[in-house]
Amino acid sequence: MSKLSCSFTLGKMSSGNANIEHNNREFISSNVDPARVADNIVYVREDVRDVYDELFGEALEQYNAKQKRNDRKIHDYYEHILQGNREEAYYEIIVQFGDSDTAKNGTSDGRFAVELLDEYAKSFQQRNPNLRVINQIMHNDESSPHLHINFVPFYNEQKKIGMSKGVSMKAALIEQGYIPQGMKQNQLVMWEQSEMAVMEDILNSRGIERDVKKAKHMHQSVPDYKASQDWKKLPKRKKNMSTLEVYHESLQQSQAENSLLKVENEKLIEKQNSPWKSFYFSNPDKHIYVQNRLAELGIPYRENEQGFEAQQCHVERIRQIEKQYKSTPTSHRDILRDTLDKITMQVKSYGEIFTALKKHGYSVKCGKYMAVRPIDSDRFIRIKSLGEMYSENALRNRIDNRNSYEDIINHKMSAIENKQSIEFRYQATVNQYILTFRAGRLPMKKVRQSQPFSWINDAELDRLASLNKKLNDGISLTSLRRDFGQSEKKIADIESRLTPWQKDLKLFSDLQISSGLIFEKNERNPAARKFLADNGITAENYKRLSTDIKEIKSVIYDLEQSLTVERNALDETVETLSALEKIANMTYVDSLVQAELNNRSSEFTNGVKSSEMSLAESLRVDSIAERTAEVIEGQQQRSYCKL
Repeated sequence: MSKLSCSFTLGKMSSGNANIEHNNREFISSNVDPARVADNIVYVREDVRDVYDELFGEALEQYNAKQKRNDRKIHDYYEHILQGNREEAYYEIIVQFGDSDTAKNGTSDGRFAVELLDEYAKSFQQRNPNLRVINQIMHNDESSPHLHINFVPFYNEQKKIGMSKGVSMKAALIEQGYIPQGMKQNQLVMWEQSEMAVMEDILNSRGIERDVKKAKHMHQSVPDYKASQDWKKLPKRKKNMSTLEVYHESLQQSQAENSLLKVENEKLIEKQNSPWKSFYFSNPDKHIYVQNRLAELGIPYRENEQGFEAQQCHVERIRQIEKQYKSTPTSHRDILRDTLDKITMQVKSYGEIFTALKKHGYSVKCGKYMAVRPIDSDRFIRIKSLGEMYSENALRNRIDNRNSYEDIINHKMSAIENKQSIEFRYQATVNQYILTFRAGRLPMKKVRQSQPFSWINDAELDRLASLNKKLNDGISLTSLRRDFGQSEKKIADIESRLTPWQKDLKLFSDLQISSGLIFEKNERNPAARKFLADNGITAENYKRLSTDIKEIKSVIYDLEQSLTVERNALDETVETLSALEKIANMTYVDSLVQAELNNRSSEFTNGVKSSEMSLAESLRVDSIAERTAEVIEGQQQRSYCKL
């Protein structure tokens, strides 16, 4: 072998090109040989949240300590980055020497490529101190060996605003010495070239030359890219205009747009102050459909125990969305996937899955490929045909991961000495939820609909995890009650300051309209002169009315914005306080069970609950008080054994 190619590919989390679950073989795709998974080499495997706490915990604490307003504090930096659109939570690079033709796995050339990748992997972190590696693995179970490296880019130098240490690919590379040298030599291009040079040096040290493939990559800075795209979008007429002409036309258009924005601003303020109304649907598919449409349209809503709430100003739109819903038949394959998702979280072992499927009315056929037939179908469905997450290995792994998750919860409970503490009661609540779900008392609600259901894809556990994060940040029942009182005082204070300004605005606006009619028509009759004199209006201060009104509107806008922020903070405090009180009283899961029974047994009309659960139905609620007592006393044992 005299030449060998080098491949270096950068992927982003947001675009789906950074998949840690795939890298760690939490599911097996079709191009993977399961028999060779054990040949993969794991260099680093850390939880991304733990790494974020390690890197940014101190900087986040310092940043929050400087903030005087709660709404400007960052409670979870990882979630803050995920929800933003400026930075990626982490990146991934795929590194490869050769390809499936020149370095095939199982051959001497493939083994040589493994040695090259191993040298590169062991030097990556030292060479890139600002790119914190969170997951690093070499795959030897596909056609050719290659390396996956996931990392969090961060800066250390204090910025003018924001945190003293934070996530930024650009700043991380600049701190490593990759100073942009122009439009075509930005820090990312320079870094990729440097890494390719390292790969080439590794080849040359073994007497091998780099085989340069005919690949063409173009890198542009964000401003350059946007400018080029904007120019492409310009009409042909504008391309023939001078730069100054285009500028003036754009300025006029901007001024017109600003006028429209002012009107929209006033409408937005009115919407923000609109009261909230509750919606309930007995049909879970309709419930999900309406919420998904609200999210698509950008209409804000917040979930409650039985449904969701939306502001009064959106009621008419929500009614229209309700009418658009049409019940569509679900395919047998989709129903089978959902059934398997739920069964996988309830059975003791893989072997019990098919017994459970029989209880659900499926006919099971064993053979080379496991297949089942729905009760209302003439055809069998192969389990493996449902997707890579439903193969035998994937289902076994999902059960193992479920048991590992539950073991961690039990271990955390055992490690807490004070069984009356809120920390213990939180873990006990999580444990209760798991047991109650596995007993079939609660519905399956996913966070990510496109992925199979699991404890890390459970909407309720995700909500509890967010609450636990707040507990770790230092909130308590006492602090929440204090925040509640302070928020109420702030709201009352803002409202008391807002009322006089609103009265002044009405007065000044009325004066402007009345005075304007007089001055514009140049009426000088005695009644008009008396009106002007009584209100102290002259031609000079009449001209200032517009400026005064503008200033008053600005003050009102700022106060209304502050009022909205405080009201939202109060709503969040109330919601968190309610949940935490239920955890402290060990009634959190009871309330979920009660809500589920209400949803199943009550009749709903046009989204509004019209009847309460009957006494007979309420008596059917299985109390979990005994189970709760066992948990608190530390006597509870796991109901299912680990595989």
